[in-house]
Amino acid sequence: MKIGINLLLWTATPNFSEHGYILDNLKEWGFDTFEIGVGGLSLSEIDKFAKRADTLGLSRCALDVYVASEMDIISSDASMRRKAIDFLKSCISKTSDLGGGVFSGPMFQGLCNTTQTGPTADERKYAVEGLRECALFAQEKGIKLAAEPLNRFEMYLLNSVEQAYDFCKEVGVDSFGILADTHHSNIEEYDTAASWARVMDKIHSVHISENNRGIPGYGHAIPPAVFEALKKGGYDGNLIIEAFNANVPAILPLLRLWRPFVENTDEIAIKGLSFIQKNIK
Repeated sequence: MKIGINLLLWTATPNFSEHGYILDNLKEWGFDTFEIGVGGLSLSEIDKFAKRADTLGLSRCALDVYVASEMDIISSDASMRRKAIDFLKSCISKTSDLGGGVFSGPMFQGLCNTTQTGPTADERKYAVEGLRECALFAQEKGIKLAAEPLNRFEMYLLNSVEQAYDFCKEVGVDSFGILADTHHSNIEEYDTAASWARVMDKIHSVHISENNRGIPGYGHAIPPAVFEALKKGGYDGNLIIEAFNANVPAILPLLRLWRPFVENTDEIAIKGLSFIQKNIK
């Protein structure tokens, strides 16, 4: 397994001139890989990050999200569905350009979408059809998709890894799998490790994220049993720290995270890395 971190800990709008130094830090601290949002990145920026990663010997993966007011793969409006599909396919292409092997995110539906009744049959059908198109496109590019079920306060179409697993079967494309996240599983599963063990063959990426989104290992969302389940299940993909420090204003309204956990944000990365290393020995 490779240990990485999402650059969202430092920025929601990465650009190489301002944030390229982070890759050097990650290498120095002992990380193997990193995850970066690619939706807003130009090909020129992607090339700069990729070349620096190659120089440092860091692998990489990609993630992005979209909001329902701009596009939504489950919308009743066909043009909104098409915008979401085209956005995801663009992200898949950029992941390939980055030299990554996995594109992740809560691609089942747009963020900030609400319901008083729960998911409908039509919404599920739209999601299956749209993501099947994306998955086939990803397969041609040699990219795995890792779709992330979010907790009930952020998403209503799919919340548990079991729901996501059944959804993967409906999509029916090998490249389409699950991003399993300890933060969301801590809310939605009775037993995170046991739940993940049942869907291990479709887990394409993992987020290590604490119950409060702070320093991994300092809360209760990431029990040692999770790492044991991954090892026993033969998982050999990425373990990506997804943590935040209330220092990136653009994402605060989405996360409802209003307080910092540490004075020096780098501390979250360093301590999180040490925690994971101890648990996968």
